[in-house]
Amino acid sequence: MMARQIVGIDISKATFDAAWRIGDASGWHQFHGQQEPDAYTSLLEAAPPGAVFVMEATGVYALRLAHWLYAHGQKVMVVNPLVIKRFTQMRLIRAKTDRVDAQQIARYGGQTQGPLWRPREAIFTELNQLDSWLDGLLRQRTRVANQGEALRHCPDASPLALQQQQALIDYLSQQIATVEMAMQALVESCAGELYQRLLSIPGVGPKTAIRLIGVTEGFTRFTTVKQLVSYVGLSPHPYESGTSIKGKGHLAKYGMGRMRQLLYLCSWTARRSNPGCAVLYKRLKAQGKPERVIKCAVAHKLVRQAYAIATRGGMFDPEKA
Repeated sequence: MMARQIVGIDISKATFDAAWRIGDASGWHQFHGQQEPDAYTSLLEAAPPGAVFVMEATGVYALRLAHWLYAHGQKVMVVNPLVIKRFTQMRLIRAKTDRVDAQQIARYGGQTQGPLWRPREAIFTELNQLDSWLDGLLRQRTRVANQGEALRHCPDASPLALQQQQALIDYLSQQIATVEMAMQALVESCAGELYQRLLSIPGVGPKTAIRLIGVTEGFTRFTTVKQLVSYVGLSPHPYESGTSIKGKGHLAKYGMGRMRQLLYLCSWTARRSNPGCAVLYKRLKAQGKPERVIKCAVAHKLVRQAYAIATRGGMFDPEKA
């Protein structure tokens, strides 16, 4: 049985570098091209037939080539850049060039059987783009509000600066409301029933439900709840070794910070209104756990409740929760 051929691709804004093995030899075939369809066609003509194209998830820069390859019937893997970085460090590779990076990506692809990439549905792509834009607007409004708060404490604050800051805050608030309304309309059009079922969970509000549907693509992106918990960044991360190292555990915050923040805020309400979360809160409180640790555990439970409702159907049931 022949080993599958792997083409590793290192992506940048304007160009890309590809590398694959020359037969069974130790040599490499290198390909350099511009981020344009003609270069994509040349790559496909030069690459081994039936190869799997592996690249890092470098945001929008990787999407153009990934979409093009997928549309032309090719197998594509998109890998977390941190995984490639650790893989390269493990091999003690000291060189850092686009050609070397493409080779390391190909090596990694040859040693793993990761899931093949597929493009998101257009409606979920738009939903996540709006979510990213909304996050930027919220950050900008917070930054301007903090600047205004500091300026108001000055005895000789500029009236013009204060006026323009408030005008900018009002404008950003209007834009935020518009984006939130657009996101809700999108969710109701593509996953209205799922949206209502998530809202039946005590503690889960519209903003959290919308973002959960967006990041999970209607809860079709993950096959287990552990994958979802890990993606959000609510997985526990113990730190122990032998009998001498008993480090303080924490969350493995490799996931989505904005989603984790929303769930953490939801835990404030869920600890009182959600029966399952209330029991968990009281139990951990009695054990002397810190408030922050307890709320993270409640947020973890909310994710599990949301996954169960989304995958099994029905509204929230306090008995099953």
